Amino acid sequence: MSPERSNKKSIVPQANNVPYLIAVVSMAVVAITGSILITVFRPDSDIVVVFGLVAGFMTPTTISLLSFMKAQETHLSVNSRLDEFIYNAKLSSRAEGVEEGRKIANDRTDKLKENDCK
Repeated sequence: MSPERSNKKSIVPQANNVPYLIAVVSMAVVAITGSILITVFRPDSDIVVVFGLVAGFMTPTTISLLSFMKAQETHLSVNSRLDEFIYNAKLSSRAEGVEEGRKIANDRTDKLKENDCK
């Protein structure tokens, strides 16, 4: 890697697992709160069944939430790389156009010099 490139900041955000941890903990809190509320309001129901129902609902919901969060992170990563690629292509095209314009101008100047010399 060239020294010029190593000094540049990466366009891809650093991996951050804190949002995933927060999502799992908050879903666990919702599950526990739901179990407690059902047990309080329906004391005659079996606690094992209540826990099974809440866990059966919250587990796939949590997995879906984590998948959605990962998809958003991937989308952001791809988008930022694509933006950088488009920006670099724009700079490259501009440089090629400037070089082509310079060549055409030089050719025109050379033709004018040739005509003046005749």
